[in-house]
Amino acid sequence: MNKINIVCVYKDQTNSNTPWQMYSEEDVDRLYRGVSRNINIDFDFHCISNRETKYNTIPLVTDSDGFWNKVELFRKDLFNGPRLYFDLDVVICDDITPMIKSCTDSKLYMAEEPYRSIHNSSVMLWNQDYSDLYDNYVSNQADIVREHDDVTRQGVLGDQAYIGENIEHNIIDKKYIDWEHHKVDCDYVDPTVLIFTGRKKPHLNQHLDVVKNNWI
Repeated sequence: MNKINIVCVYKDQTNSNTPWQMYSEEDVDRLYRGVSRNINIDFDFHCISNRETKYNTIPLVTDSDGFWNKVELFRKDLFNGPRLYFDLDVVICDDITPMIKSCTDSKLYMAEEPYRSIHNSSVMLWNQDYSDLYDNYVSNQADIVREHDDVTRQGVLGDQAYIGENIEHNIIDKKYIDWEHHKVDCDYVDPTVLIFTGRKKPHLNQHLDVVKNNWI
């Protein structure tokens, strides 16, 4: 692999009443800097957004809420070559090149939450056309959101339920990913990528050394 597309999704929701879901362009900058410090292959950085950014900005085209905007990652012909997606609340702490090179299959790789053993869309890597997933979402958006946001479902919810249940996928090697969770105590030691889930976000936990050293 000589080059990779690094992708994030940023929807400006400045009027949101949920502080753990409030992101800014500075979060995009932090992700870009985290990638730049911790990669040893060439990359292009893209931001799918409803506002212009300093990076290669790809406009959002669906009127989706929150994490459902990630389905737009699978629009047809957005990128040439492999894609690596990160949520904006991911903290990159070490060289991600070995993680990238460990994903040798062209099909989708997703993270897996260790405390529930369910797939997670905070980090994804793929090099195939999955535009059928996006096209189906556009045609059936209300029904898909209603089904996958239903809190009576067992296990995974939301976009990651829709993505993981409709695309055959691999799991990224767990040695590269650790977790900070708002409900479960997770011990991490020298993570490559640290995922903040639920309401425990980096901008609300700036006292943590891992956030001070790798995010702020």
